Amino acid sequence: MKDQLPSPDFDSDSYERPNQQWICGKAAEGKPCRIGPSSGGRCRATFECQPALETKEGETKGRYKCTRPAEYGGPCDHGPHPDGTCSRAIPKCVPKRSLRGKRKVFTIAVVAATAGILLVALCGPFRAQVINPGGLSSQHSTEAFAKMAAEKNQRDPGCAACHSVASAGPTGWLSAGFHASPGPFQFHQLAAVTPPAMNSIDRNCTHCHVSHAFHEPNVPRDHSCSACHQEHLGGGPMKSPTDANCLSCHANAHEMQLALEKGKKIPASEFDFRPALGRSIFKADRPEHGYTKIINSFATDHPEFQVIAEKLPDPNTLKFNHQLHLTSPNIPKLNGRNLECADCHKPEASGVFHLKITFEENCRKCHSLQFDVNNPKMKLPHGNVEHVRAFLRSLPDQYAEFGAKEKKIVAQDALVQFAQTNYARIRNEFGSGEALEQRIFFSDAKTGPVPMVAGLDAKGAARFSGCAYCHEVKTPAAPVITPPQIPDRWMVRATFDHGKHFKVDCQKCHEVKQSRETSDVLLPGKQSCIECHSPQGGVANNCSTCHSYHSPRKE
Repeated sequence: MKDQLPSPDFDSDSYERPNQQWICGKAAEGKPCRIGPSSGGRCRATFECQPALETKEGETKGRYKCTRPAEYGGPCDHGPHPDGTCSRAIPKCVPKRSLRGKRKVFTIAVVAATAGILLVALCGPFRAQVINPGGLSSQHSTEAFAKMAAEKNQRDPGCAACHSVASAGPTGWLSAGFHASPGPFQFHQLAAVTPPAMNSIDRNCTHCHVSHAFHEPNVPRDHSCSACHQEHLGGGPMKSPTDANCLSCHANAHEMQLALEKGKKIPASEFDFRPALGRSIFKADRPEHGYTKIINSFATDHPEFQVIAEKLPDPNTLKFNHQLHLTSPNIPKLNGRNLECADCHKPEASGVFHLKITFEENCRKCHSLQFDVNNPKMKLPHGNVEHVRAFLRSLPDQYAEFGAKEKKIVAQDALVQFAQTNYARIRNEFGSGEALEQRIFFSDAKTGPVPMVAGLDAKGAARFSGCAYCHEVKTPAAPVITPPQIPDRWMVRATFDHGKHFKVDCQKCHEVKQSRETSDVLLPGKQSCIECHSPQGGVANNCSTCHSYHSPRKE
């Protein structure tokens, strides 16, 4: 293919090139001279042409001929002077800078002004205010943080706590910048999209946040702190991490495969965690492949909650029937109505958790632990097997104390008679103190024939409900009651705030009226949560709503 030829009237001598710094002062009038200004911006105009000496055959002197080009008017009428100079002198002009020249001057001026301002600002007393990109979050602007920072670096306690070279000055900053990885001239690495790794600022974070410097034990790499927790965005709480931070691993098949392979080499005990504040948690076995499923969003491919997907049972040994307590007509009314969830499950001060269920607060009103129908206010202690046994073995003294407090018996003889009479009646009814103790600990029925009394084939009406009616009671030699364990958290790797859901009816999420067994885990499934926590539901559904990168402390 041949190169394109220029047009016939193209004159390379008069062509204005874009790299010229100066142009003829007459260019604005459309009459620039042919030679144009010098590189220094000086006008080089002289005459319209340079006459040529023309000598005809037979002549010795010759004549000068005008050489003005046709595009500039052709030969002039007057012609050259006899001495060979052009008769048409070109008046001088003042050359002007071209667009390229103006840009050059502007650029140099801006660079010089910027360098000057930076030198004045960075080397002056207001250096910290000049380079500060924004206010610190409330977490890093407290007196406690300032004190820790001062102990670390007396000269510049604010910035140097996180930025190691903050006190080094402009020279130190330039050196740190050029020695960074990737450096300013490592263009391929700068352009590459790679997961954020730990850097010098992140390592400074771990000096204070020791317990936060880890994720799951099988994490393939440490994730950058400052990539998720961005500072200098103004006061108030630090903004939550974005989903992009989480998905850089959890939506990356390669990263999840590395986590899976690493997890196979780690003992199961390394994955056992406990939450803060000594909360009781529901412990579930780690899935075969761990938590390495690819996840892009909660509403789409987030797996079903493990406790629901695997139909895990509640291991609590306390016998409780939700359906009975909420719907049965035999349950005493509370202010003329059936019991409701909130009558027992009451929020604590923060609203995040519920107060722990206790016998004294939630059960004693109905389950009074009275064992003597003639003296219904005579009640057993609760919560300690040895206390109950000591109470039963000192019944005469207990009746005497009861008679003085409840019956208001003052005379000592009358008080002794009251205690002996009631104790004899109890012995006569149950046969012996040992039989009474066995009935109290092992009776598991409230009315009707007693199906089990310490493993014996005894029959008779149950005057009261024994410990076994609600508790698991074992007896190698003496009664042993398994302590109830009611979890505060069912999913240790997630967070939930009941206070933020106070407008939602409990039974919309927890289908308790159908539950008769303690083993039923009455948690809502993922689909129930998606109704609100999804783009369609309009409620926050990002990862940090329920999860934190930092796992709870190990036991």
